[in-house]
Amino acid sequence: MKHALVVTSYIDHPETLPLAALRSLASEEEVTVICADGGYRNAEALGIRPDILIGDYDSSARPDPEAVKAAGEDMILLPKVKDMTDSEAAIDLAASRGAERILVLGGLGGRFDHAMGNVGMLAKYCGKSAFSAFLDGQNLVYMLAPGTYELPRTLLETDYTYLGLIAYAGPVRSLSIRGCKYTLDRHDLTPDTTLGVSNEILGEKATISFEDGKLLVIHTRDIDKSQ
Repeated sequence: MKHALVVTSYIDHPETLPLAALRSLASEEEVTVICADGGYRNAEALGIRPDILIGDYDSSARPDPEAVKAAGEDMILLPKVKDMTDSEAAIDLAASRGAERILVLGGLGGRFDHAMGNVGMLAKYCGKSAFSAFLDGQNLVYMLAPGTYELPRTLLETDYTYLGLIAYAGPVRSLSIRGCKYTLDRHDLTPDTTLGVSNEILGEKATISFEDGKLLVIHTRDIDKSQ
């Protein structure tokens, strides 16, 4: 497994997901699609074929094991009482099997405790060999370790209007931002401020750098609810 696409049970604004890009990604030979619990239903609705189903199925119907086997898919049943969510189990499975990049569909909306727990998942693998990110129809979220990065405005065929940068679990030291509406030069960004919210990448990409800490990066856009 080189890369993994994890589909969760809850995806905000699925109608605005970049379906063509996701289906193309899921069809690549090096990508393994893992459905966490009821995520298999979302995968079916999105036209994405799972490779592995994992979960305890306490909040969704358990798939028929024979049908799963007939479809050439693997199924891992988890106990209902455990110390992690099904999404964490799916991400850990991908990382344990050598995935270098893990894209998780969903996990950002709905129950706030689950969303915050998933931010913790980003922290868990921040700076590790398995880079992970969460995607729904409005946001793309990941976490960076110290370094210099180019952040494109367009990702997965989606143009993101806003860029949010938030310090996680402590200060982000010496943060510099270039190519955005609001720039910074070697600023210490703390977790108790909204300073990094609602910035905008002016051109095709922005450049950021920092020397210490963990930086939560949020590419986001407005959703037209009138449609």
